[in-house]
Amino acid sequence: MRNRLAVALGVVAAALVVSVTAQSNVAGDWDMTIDSDQGSLSATMTFKQDGEKVTGSMPTDQITFEFEGTISDNKLELVAEIDAGGAFLEVTLEATVDGNEITGTLDFGGYGGGDITATRIQ
Repeated sequence: MRNRLAVALGVVAAALVVSVTAQSNVAGDWDMTIDSDQGSLSATMTFKQDGEKVTGSMPTDQITFEFEGTISDNKLELVAEIDAGGAFLEVTLEATVDGNEITGTLDFGGYGGGDITATRIQ
């Protein structure tokens, strides 16, 4: 009985180590490009990460997007609430992190969207 418990605890501990080490780190500055029907927008996005919690900001000429969300393994999911003249839009970003590259999509609260690419600034 003790041996089974020790083996089970060992398997759980190993799984936790693998999941923690497999999580991507996005903290830092990224050169991001958004390509949408309205054109292309380039900006620098800064991420902070605490475990799976991610926050970020991306200033543009018109607005600064303040994102918050999560990263699990290599899947990044962020949300920003934007005041669009009194109406609030929920902007969502869903992306995949591959080392120093991020690719994904951005949805402007059902009013369009676009593809995003980002490269970590070294």
